[in-house]
Amino acid sequence: MTSFYPRAGVAIAVFRGPATLLVRRSKQPYAGMWSLPGGAVLLGETAREAASRELFEETGLLASALTLGDVADAIARDDEGAVIAHFMIAVFATEAVTGAPVAGGDVTEACFFTDEQRGHLTCTPGLETAIRSAKAALCKGSS
Repeated sequence: MTSFYPRAGVAIAVFRGPATLLVRRSKQPYAGMWSLPGGAVLLGETAREAASRELFEETGLLASALTLGDVADAIARDDEGAVIAHFMIAVFATEAVTGAPVAGGDVTEACFFTDEQRGHLTCTPGLETAIRSAKAALCKGSS
């Protein structure tokens, strides 16, 4: 998927009490690792629309409200250090979802994990920073 410029992507941090929804990726980069639901923004689609679509495709959950948490970069390199993927990712946060998570699309599992449980998982780089930023934005928006 090499490209000459970063691609636009989205991620969604869904919070349920002390737990955060994660999905296990089935595609490269980072196949087999746990991450926030998300993916590429399609041509003509807003970042919010993409976030809602990706959340539904990967987990079956419908979000009724999204708060922008952060903008992050995901840069994957091969063994020689060459960039093989670069996404600029708008990270959204929500607690307002309906449904129960069921893996779909390009993920193999979708589950809620507490902070302690996440410490035992193999996760994508930058995941904890994205979760903290999303949680802070959600708290700021509700105060």
